[in-house]
Amino acid sequence: MALPLEGIKVLELGFWVLGPTAARVLGEILNDIFKVEDPTRGDPLRGVLSSGLISGAGAIDPFWELCNRNKRDIAVDLTQEAGREIIYKLVKTSDVFVTNFRPAVVDRLALDYESVAKVNPRIIYAQASGFGLKGPDRDRPAFDETAFWIRSGIMSTLGEPDVPPVPLRGAMGDISTGTFLAGAIIAALLARERFGMGQKVDISLMASGMWVAGFDVQGVLSTGQDNPKFARARMGNPLYNTYKTKDGKWLQFVMLETDRYWPGVCKAIEREDWEKDPRFDSHLKRCENSQLIISMLDEVLATKTRAEWAERFNQYGLVWEPEMRVAEVLADPQVSENNYVAEVEHPSGNLIKLLRPPFQFLPYNTSVLSFSLYD
Repeated sequence: MALPLEGIKVLELGFWVLGPTAARVLGEILNDIFKVEDPTRGDPLRGVLSSGLISGAGAIDPFWELCNRNKRDIAVDLTQEAGREIIYKLVKTSDVFVTNFRPAVVDRLALDYESVAKVNPRIIYAQASGFGLKGPDRDRPAFDETAFWIRSGIMSTLGEPDVPPVPLRGAMGDISTGTFLAGAIIAALLARERFGMGQKVDISLMASGMWVAGFDVQGVLSTGQDNPKFARARMGNPLYNTYKTKDGKWLQFVMLETDRYWPGVCKAIEREDWEKDPRFDSHLKRCENSQLIISMLDEVLATKTRAEWAERFNQYGLVWEPEMRVAEVLADPQVSENNYVAEVEHPSGNLIKLLRPPFQFLPYNTSVLSFSLYD
């Protein structure tokens, strides 16, 4: 089956995770991506395995493979005129140019949009930055921990009050922002197809983080008031909260419509007397007495294991899920049945398991995928 954008050529000047992820996502729908690296240092993501951030992976770097599948690699010294001439030659035959170099860097290297568009006016130039292309922090160094997580306000909303801030895990901001950028690139390619124009696509980690935290950000825009952190003992809705069971495991209820679910909750936990209790017989009263209900649920749910509660919760159609470790997620039949993980033939000759981007084109081929990056 032909790939959706087969024939489109991508040139990536990316490093770490953000830019490479955008190109990697495009690699699911086209098969011609050139990645440019520094000939002496290479992409710094290559050093993560040797830095001790992960162990037990063997010789294959899982982070590198996640962000760089389906690419061909070329080493070019961009500080030399001859190196830039190589890039300009590649630009002439490319459809998309992806970079997450800082704005000042591409300006200095004469690889900014204006310079690249002179070589190929139809190019889709996709530039990812930390804080945007304007403003006092235009060239401030940025990782997703800083620009996506901290500066967008996400970190301030998470965790219990009066506890240390919750740090970002992995490269959540880079991966999500890179995926957003890939979608915008596809839209720009469609616009070029319809109207014959190339254009620049701009995305920043800060803007992406604000979008991901959109409910909080829009709430402040509308009310002018910051929302406090969630405190599970003081949640306004007792059926939108986390609870611990007898075996020390956690689960979460997500039932915003308490009038709809309260009778089933009471039956599931064998406390049907609570259903008509005048303190809890309406949504408003349940919210007003939320702290009391939370304490009562804490006591009741601590009497059985999570597996025991699961059977009863499912019997009464409650909206809930268990807290799951990543290894448990990967063992979930939903993952295997929906092909969320692929087996990929690596250049080393080994078959490796690789996480797919979160979209697929159906019908799809579930056979072993190819891996064309030259390490």
